Amino acid sequence: MNVLAGMALADAIPVTLRQLDVIKRLPDVPWRGFDANKVTTSPEAYPFGIADGIPAMGLYLTELGLLALRRRRRRRSKWLDRALAACVAGGAVAAGYYAVQMAVVEKRACVYCIGAIAINFAMVPVAWRTLRGAR
Repeated sequence: MNVLAGMALADAIPVTLRQLDVIKRLPDVPWRGFDANKVTTSPEAYPFGIADGIPAMGLYLTELGLLALRRRRRRRSKWLDRALAACVAGGAVAAGYYAVQMAVVEKRACVYCIGAIAINFAMVPVAWRTLRGAR
């Protein structure tokens, strides 16, 4: 799960930089229907008036921190497992929401967003196994 959370964080960095106007354009795939710049700067990408990349990066950093804490403990900690599962569940719910927004509202796809959505969904079974005690 460390790798998945790290990949998600790496994916969120350029999107956040674009949303904050630090960079002017995201590299994009040349396929019809894809427009990363339009999707990442759309009104849907600014819930509560802030760029969605900022809380996404916070989520992935929190997941990495919880994973690091789990690794350092000698005994299994239910509260760490539950906190990690809650973070992953929140990420999956947000990923589902943004997938619908891309398809229904924007009618454009963002390769960075698709990557983040896939990673968030991929973390769910891993977090479930962790929560259930499988190692």
